[in-house]
Amino acid sequence: MGGLSIVLASEDDIDRVMTLVAACIADMRAAEIEQWDDLYPDRQTMVQDVRDGTLYLACVDSELVGMLVVNRWQNPEYSEVPWTIGAARVAVVHRLMVDPRHQGKGMARELMRLAEERAHGLGCDAIRLDAFSRNPRALQLYRRLGYHDAGSVTFRKGVFRCFEKTLGN
Repeated sequence: MGGLSIVLASEDDIDRVMTLVAACIADMRAAEIEQWDDLYPDRQTMVQDVRDGTLYLACVDSELVGMLVVNRWQNPEYSEVPWTIGAARVAVVHRLMVDPRHQGKGMARELMRLAEERAHGLGCDAIRLDAFSRNPRALQLYRRLGYHDAGSVTFRKGVFRCFEKTLGN
């Protein structure tokens, strides 16, 4: 993708990240998708992601167009999911978002490609994530990218589908 760069975020990026979060929340609400709000994802979570070195930004020229977090932390609720991939080391994608003005241009696909590369770099054999059951764009994306629907979990906002994929060598 021409002009796209993906870099680790710094604390100097937090204001831009929170502007992106607000744009994505507004876009989802316009589509009647009540996935995120003022409680989550919040500034404190994003600052911690930066400090952990797990928040990646997608930029076209200098414009922030998307982001995601990839790490090894699994929500406690994941223990109830009937995962089919029994990998010892699993990476997890959190908080994938693309600026509404840049959706449909392959940004999410590129961010997921990075997530898989990063997971492989962490020595992981598989990758997991969850997607809000009422977010059809997200569900379609993960299925198109070859992720297997392994079940569901319930968080504060409702039911989330859980996806997994084995990483190639």
